[in-house]
Amino acid sequence: MAVENGEWIMHGLEWDNPYRIRTYVELINWVDEIGFLPLFKNEIEGFSAEEHTSDQFWWTGDPEQDPWKWRELIARSGRVAYGKFFNKKAGFISKEWFPYFANYRRDGYDFEAR
Repeated sequence: MAVENGEWIMHGLEWDNPYRIRTYVELINWVDEIGFLPLFKNEIEGFSAEEHTSDQFWWTGDPEQDPWKWRELIARSGRVAYGKFFNKKAGFISKEWFPYFANYRRDGYDFEAR
């Protein structure tokens, strides 16, 4: 998501692109596969949910098509963590990768040592 000429612009794939993520379950599966993923476009080209979904349905409120609604469904699923993990920006982390992120955030200390 970027502001261009005073207007918010989403960077997504065309509706008929075969690589477009079409459901929140597909997004969960992709996060499970790659480990973690920011919600919005960032410095790493192609490394966000935004860039792999259609830009047509963001903030429509349609849980079948709206990636903004998907984040709620994903968080409730318990399969993937959702939060502000990436420099205070939203994203997803798989269950497999979550302990590594937690350890990094604790600066190497475990809970007992803290």
